[in-house]
Amino acid sequence: MSTPTVNRSPQRLLRLLWPVGLGLLLVAMALDTKFLSPDELSASSPAAFDAATSAADEFPKIAGEIEANAVELSEVAADPAAAGEKYGHEAGTDKHAIPVRFTGEVTEADAEFVTLEVPGVPEGSVVRVALGQAVNGTALRAAPGTIAFSDFQNQTDYQQFANELKKVALEQVTGKVDAKSMTGSEVSAVGVYVTNTGPEDSFLITPVKIEAVS
Repeated sequence: MSTPTVNRSPQRLLRLLWPVGLGLLLVAMALDTKFLSPDELSASSPAAFDAATSAADEFPKIAGEIEANAVELSEVAADPAAAGEKYGHEAGTDKHAIPVRFTGEVTEADAEFVTLEVPGVPEGSVVRVALGQAVNGTALRAAPGTIAFSDFQNQTDYQQFANELKKVALEQVTGKVDAKSMTGSEVSAVGVYVTNTGPEDSFLITPVKIEAVS
């Protein structure tokens, strides 16, 4: 008596074999996987952005570029819009941050502002150097034209960097100014003026350098 032939269809064979194949695949994946310890995982992850450290490191470079590219405030004051297009960098909608320099006589000074009369600036104009909370970190970030939003992971880091630049300027520049002794003296300054901010014929400067003229 002959043994009947067992007819196994391809579908049935596939159902029988796929668990074996899946098991072999999982074994191969496990052998090819490198498991990291918590310390190794931490070391391989990108470091969190430290805005304070970055601002402290970058401020000397930013201040140097502002001083190197500063134009006379008298030229800027003659036509701020044209000067913004020619010398400035975008600092917001319809605003340009322009590196400027000037020398003038201090007429008023307190913890927040130094007000000066600057030769060549249109008569009736008000020139003030910010010493306190009016110091503008965004202006400092924008003025060199070398720092872009794309350099940062997100808007929060971009803004925090500007905030920290302000803190550095308050500590390293304006924090060293003896405002009370300046009234009536001649002072030179280098800083940033942002167009389309404040009243017309008013020039508020965020300084990177301010000193009495010897």
